[in-house]
Amino acid sequence: MDSIHDLDSIALDEKGLFRFTFNPSDAGFYVLKSSTGEYILLLLEINEEVNVFADLKKQPFNYKVYGSPGSILLKEFYDNTLINLLKADSLRSVLMANRESPSFYKLSLSFDSLFQELVDDQKIIGKIFIRQNLNSMASLIVLNYKFGMMPVLRAEDDFPVFLKLDSALSIRYPANKHVVFHHTRVIEHQRQEREKQSLKRSN
Repeated sequence: MDSIHDLDSIALDEKGLFRFTFNPSDAGFYVLKSSTGEYILLLLEINEEVNVFADLKKQPFNYKVYGSPGSILLKEFYDNTLINLLKADSLRSVLMANRESPSFYKLSLSFDSLFQELVDDQKIIGKIFIRQNLNSMASLIVLNYKFGMMPVLRAEDDFPVFLKLDSALSIRYPANKHVVFHHTRVIEHQRQEREKQSLKRSN
């Protein structure tokens, strides 16, 4: 989850269709990206056949996906998140339009509060999604989702969510690199917390 490697590129036919065959050795995340910059994040399992339909000329960009439960879950999450993203964009636009205003500082403070409300709402969306999909690796994407530049869920504040997801996915995908990476993070956080507690007792 910390790097992206190109697999292949392919041109659309005269009907705007394409077919791509790839046989992954394990479940993983894949980005389907157009030449104009739009992209779709897919979660593919072994032997899955996924169908994606998108209109690249239509804005805002949207798509439909079939045949891949994990990819469908990711789309549902992004669809639910879109409302908050649009609200955040509106806040930024209004703030930038008033950057020369004498009341800009006071306005920015009120917008900080409104933006935090969006982050808090996004946190609720993320926690509900993960709780309902503990056995799906799609929850790893949601767990690490950033709203703007801010991580929505943080191990320091939401560790029970991290731990619960680790427990569920480690059973279903014990050797998957994404799950192992998350498990390593959980173990490291627990180690750091033990060290903090030990320092507090010694002081």
